[in-house]
Amino acid sequence: MRTRILQRRTFLRGLVAGASATVGLPVLEAMLDAHGTALAGGEPLPLRLGTYFWGNGIVPADWHPAVEGPEWSPTPNLQPLHDAGVVPDVAVLTGFVHEAALGCHSPGRALMLSGSWDGTNFDGAAGTSAATLPSVDQLAADVLGQSTTFPSLELAISTAGIGGMEDTFGCSWRDATLLPAESSPRAMFDRLFLGFEPDDSLRHARLSVLDAILDDADSLSQRLGANDRIRLESHLDALRALEVRVEAEPPSCTVPMAPTDPASAGGEPLLDRTELFARLLATALVCDLTRVFSIRFTQSVGDTVFTEVGAAEGHHTFSHTNGAMHSATVTHTIAGFAELVSQFAAQVEGDGRLLDRCALMAVSDMCDGSVHTMEDLPILVAGQAGGALQTGFHYRDGGSTRATAVPFTLLRAVGVNAASFGEGPGEVSQTVAALQP
Repeated sequence: MRTRILQRRTFLRGLVAGASATVGLPVLEAMLDAHGTALAGGEPLPLRLGTYFWGNGIVPADWHPAVEGPEWSPTPNLQPLHDAGVVPDVAVLTGFVHEAALGCHSPGRALMLSGSWDGTNFDGAAGTSAATLPSVDQLAADVLGQSTTFPSLELAISTAGIGGMEDTFGCSWRDATLLPAESSPRAMFDRLFLGFEPDDSLRHARLSVLDAILDDADSLSQRLGANDRIRLESHLDALRALEVRVEAEPPSCTVPMAPTDPASAGGEPLLDRTELFARLLATALVCDLTRVFSIRFTQSVGDTVFTEVGAAEGHHTFSHTNGAMHSATVTHTIAGFAELVSQFAAQVEGDGRLLDRCALMAVSDMCDGSVHTMEDLPILVAGQAGGALQTGFHYRDGGSTRATAVPFTLLRAVGVNAASFGEGPGEVSQTVAALQP
């Protein structure tokens, strides 16, 4: 019989340049019950909720699968899900609508993520307007984030906003205030392991967080069983590799002026940054530093220059003028979501995977980006939320269900017992039965 020696919220500690460094631990056998399915004290392993947003919609013909059910065939935009091998962990939802006559980006974004919009402020400077209620992630954070170091994390992949101007906002609202988002994996690494606001002396010390906690790790290892020692060593090795990768990441990126030679020109490393953030999030979640996050891949009305797919002008601009290029950027965006799902699926937790206890949703602000349609919206759901969600199929709604029923379903799946979600044309009180086992 194993001796219970560890609390779930155990940290390895050390000093970096005189400041405290902490590293959370994954779930070890010493933290679990005899069956490996719950914590030693009897409480279940935690549930998590995450959102992934991109602006400017899709090209419908390249998104919507023709076949419903588990045997749907890949479309150009959804091919990355097949390539990454995550189709069994993703539900493709089509046919859902926004009933309001929005006609513009930011209200669609706000309605999809918060179930609300103010009806007066539309795109606005830096896309900061539109919601009047908290977004679904913040509603989840109010419940799931009460005992974690970070109630929620807000991340941004591209730094480009309207007209290519720098955009520091995410896609998460606290009340009616759009929250800022972190776009630097390096800064997020520091925030997770060196406190909320590490000063420049810590960043430039170039001392490894892992080096700082080695003594504490060695001491802990001597108290663990053989399987836990292997798990701890693997966890620290993965963090070491991530730390090296993050160290090479510049603290910020500059969006280039329309390059003429995309093959050799610089640009935002969108997928590299997404991979780094996915690894950081997997670590933060499995170490229970947070249980809620939001990722903004691109902003509403954002003019990200997708040099990685050969684009030479801003995203919003060619969403109205170049359908083939727009479709290529959507495929690139879904490759980022597939990377996130893959990282969570690869992360062991207890006797299963981190993804098994997550509810993830990927959405945009509209359907057809060229004409701003609000019917047949693109929605993906991933993860099983501890058995509360089912995935691995394409479900097409009849066209009468408000799209806000999807975030409401995820909110309920992770244990937030809200009676409804949203207000006005976004309000819903019924979940999506197709997502529930």
